[in-house]
Formats: sequence, C-alpha cells, structure tokens
Amino acid sequence: MERASRSTLACPQCTAVLERSADERLDCRGCTLTYPVRHGVPVLLISEATCRPIETDAQFDYLLDEALAAPFHGWDLSWLHARTTRSPELTNLEQRYDSRAAALIAQAEAVLDLGTGGGERFASYAPFPGAAFATEAYLPNVTAARLKLAPLGVEVVHTDPNCHNGRGPQPGNRWPERRLPFGNNTFELVLAHRAAFSPAEAARVLRPGGSLLTLQGVPEWRGETLAAALGGTPPEWTLPGLGWDVGETFRQSGLQIVDWSETSSTVLYHDIGAIVYLLLHVRWNVLDFDVDHYRERLYRLHQRMQSEGGFRLRGASRLIEAYRP
Repeated sequence: MERASRSTLACPQCTAVLERSADERLDCRGCTLTYPVRHGVPVLLISEATCRPIETDAQFDYLLDEALAAPFHGWDLSWLHARTTRSPELTNLEQRYDSRAAALIAQAEAVLDLGTGGGERFASYAPFPGAAFATEAYLPNVTAARLKLAPLGVEVVHTDPNCHNGRGPQPGNRWPERRLPFGNNTFELVLAHRAAFSPAEAARVLRPGGSLLTLQGVPEWRGETLAAALGGTPPEWTLPGLGWDVGETFRQSGLQIVDWSETSSTVLYHDIGAIVYLLLHVRWNVLDFDVDHYRERLYRLHQRMQSEGGFRLRGASRLIEAYRP
C-alpha cells in the first residue's frame, strides 16, 4: 500500500502524488487535501478529503468570512454590486432589455417569464396583464418568486430543470420533461433573462404574431475563466464547440429574428470575497467548488488579485427579439 501510494496514487483534485502521513492518511504533495484510509482502502473522493491548515493573512480571512455570511435570497446578487465593475456596454444592454420588456408587457394580454429566479427582475415590470406566469426550477427560488410575484397577479409554476435545455424535446416525444407545461398558442410574449430555453418550445406556446425577448450570455468565455484560474471543473457547455447554438435553434424553431445585438462584456471583481460569493451562488462557474477544498487556491488568487487590481471575467452577451409569424 505504501509503495502504491508513492508511485501510483494521485490526488483527484490536482493529480499530484499522494504520500502516507504519520496518522495513516494520504497527504497530497501538490495541494492541501488529505484523504482517509478506511479498512486499508484509500478513500480518494474529494468530498471525503479534509484540508491541512495553510497560512493566510488577516484580510483574506476577513473577506472570506464576509462572503460566507453575506445574504442571498431568490436570485438577488446585489451584494456584488459594490464589489464589481461592469463594462458600460453590458450595463447598456441590460437596460435595453428592461426597457423593451416593460414596453412589450404593456401591450400584451398574456405573458410568460422563463427562469424567473426569485422574481426580482420580473416584478419590476408590473403592472401585468390578466394572464401572467413565471417558471422556475430551483425550489428555494420557487418559494421566493411566489412571495414576490403572487401579490402582483403572477402565477409561479415549478418546472423541470430540463425545460432550460436549448434543444427541447425530440421527435417521438423523447425527453418530454424538456417541454414547457403550457398549451399551444397561449402567450403573446415570452421573456427569458439569462435563462436557457428551447426556441422551439417558446414558439409552440406563443400565439401567431407573439414576441420572444431574451438576454443571453455567450457560453464560451473570451478570456481566463474562474475554473481555469482556480484549476476547477467548468461546465461542459462553456467549452469550445459544446455551447448552445442559439442561432441554429432559432432558425429551426421558425421564429423570425427582428433584433440581434451582441456586445463584449467585462466584469471586474475587486476582491476575493466577491469571487467566493459568486462561486457559492452561481454554481456553474466551477462545478466542484467547495470553500474548504479550494482554500489554498483561493488564497493564491487573492494574492494575485491584490497585485493585479482584481480579476476580470471577459465574455459576451446578446439581446435577441423575435416573433412567431
């Protein structure tokens, strides 16, 4: 066992060599994780590992504790506002979406908001027509959205997460859980703010002449990602060639695009607390993120951010408006 641990076994987090410690655990030489050995069997699961203490600094500890204690409710990321700087192009695109959404709602008799989160943004467009619905897949957000939207006359529907798959259900009723739970020709307006969806399903539930308005992030990042900076696991859809081909799915759906505006987007995160808060609550940035397991790498990024003035995430966003002929 000892020989194998030196020559063969590697840390599943960083792939460095493992060596047996004095207390019969397996310590990683490349990071701070240490793995248990139970009944002679190495338990090489990151979730079962613990971290050896590392020396940090008081500011890092303060920012980490602050991020862990910071409030988060629904899909409200406003705690980050004072800790980030967004490019003007991104801010302008968000404002255009809000302005256009409010104008379209004012003309509609039936409206649907897809992936509403906690309902914060959708609520800002009130008043609503007599038929107003919002979908959400994450249960804690369903409750938050109902509390926010029900007083405004919006019915919140708990839907399957697969409804946010861009390909939608397939022929032969394969993957029916991807179907939106609404009848054909139901809505005059469908909104989707940074929520993936199937254009074919949106077209199905729209009435002829109805509109779709969406703001989407381009899935392939245009610079260093947090997963790369921390050596973490990115979601597959952010890898080149594996993202959602929005244009092709719109073409297949039969929706006619009337506006396609795309802009580069940059968000500067000022301190490591902002990074930790983002990773805790927007889990798809680094799929296997855990504060304890990433502590050493977070500290290294903290030191880098101090010398470089923060960490920039560079991507792109697109605003699309379409209608069903």
